Amino acid sequence: MTKTLQVAAVGALLAAGTVVASAGAAHAAPSNCSDTYTTFTYEVFCGKGDGEFQAVVRCYRIGSSNYTTRYGQWRRPNTVRSVAKCTTSEEPASGYWRFR
Repeated sequence: MTKTLQVAAVGALLAAGTVVASAGAAHAAPSNCSDTYTTFTYEVFCGKGDGEFQAVVRCYRIGSSNYTTRYGQWRRPNTVRSVAKCTTSEEPASGYWRFR
């Protein structure tokens, strides 16, 4: 190999190593989360972390045994609440939050 090709090969390997090393950086999931129910909603707020969180609620249809899952907006921590809304003919039965 010529000196120029050797330098180019070493440079390519170093660049590839940098990409691999940066891909392994750790991120903290949303944390410090709290939730609340209102008459027709389930609301979640997360105060710290990276990524996004979302409120999810199971809504019970009044007068039946049917449940519908409804989803709030994806939100970034320490901004605004994610609100999952049941319709006026439903009540929140259970809720949880999830991350991405």
